[in-house]
Amino acid sequence: MVTSVSEGPKADGGEVGNVSLLGSLPRSGAAPGGTARLRVEGSPGGVVYLRDGLVVAATTPASPGPESLLLRSGRVSEDAWNAAYGAGAPTGRVGAELVARAAVGSAGLEAVCLLAISDAVFALALSGGSAGPPEPLGPGELLPHLLLEPGVPPERLRGETERRLRIAAGWQEAGITARCRPVAVRPAVESPIRADALRQSVLARANGRRTPRDIAFLLGQGLFVVMQELDHLARRGLVEVDPATAPPRDDAPTLDEGVPRLPLLPRHGAPAADRPHDPEAHPQEHQRES
Repeated sequence: MVTSVSEGPKADGGEVGNVSLLGSLPRSGAAPGGTARLRVEGSPGGVVYLRDGLVVAATTPASPGPESLLLRSGRVSEDAWNAAYGAGAPTGRVGAELVARAAVGSAGLEAVCLLAISDAVFALALSGGSAGPPEPLGPGELLPHLLLEPGVPPERLRGETERRLRIAAGWQEAGITARCRPVAVRPAVESPIRADALRQSVLARANGRRTPRDIAFLLGQGLFVVMQELDHLARRGLVEVDPATAPPRDDAPTLDEGVPRLPLLPRHGAPAADRPHDPEAHPQEHQRES
């Protein structure tokens, strides 16, 4: 049976989107052991991954994943990522390799993975979609490279998503939605207050062409946080939103000029012939071919 998710605000204006897709998740302790995925159909859709009843990952083009959050924010260098990926990808230990190489702390990696999950589920609930029951995965099935260990209980994730949707309902008054294209009224200026750094970075990238999703990918920050900053800027009159702006494409996130692309990630256990070739990710192979 498919669980329907409605779009837009509720009649009472108290919430936008719908978190009912999480009703398809089994309650903690009630699910059998093993790994499963929950496919979310929508525009855009996504996948929620479970292990032993806990959510260990969630992916969607609508929000940055943990790789983007680590790399584009500068938390992890490209060299460190490539080394950890090369050593850990074949056995599903990219996260462990990052920690072992001191590229990121274990607590920091856990926080980033939890942020990515929370953001992905928020984005899916905000945009609307539908989800069927979890599908069991076999031992050779594809999993994301960075998983939250041991995972987050679905009940906790549902409560956090409901809280975010209530907050997002208030953003609509200022015109801030997932598909808006805000433009700065005046240029951003460097602030001596460190807490304003993210807000100024968001303002500097609000050019009337980028959506909140685009800015989140560009900065390596969460979608919810970026939308929250845009709401603050809009209420202060520092950004404007043109309601006539056409919505962005939903099939892929926008990559801005000058933003480094992530290395192409092969599937776990995929034969070499099936893996995508990226000369920048494998410079030694590129040199041999040339």
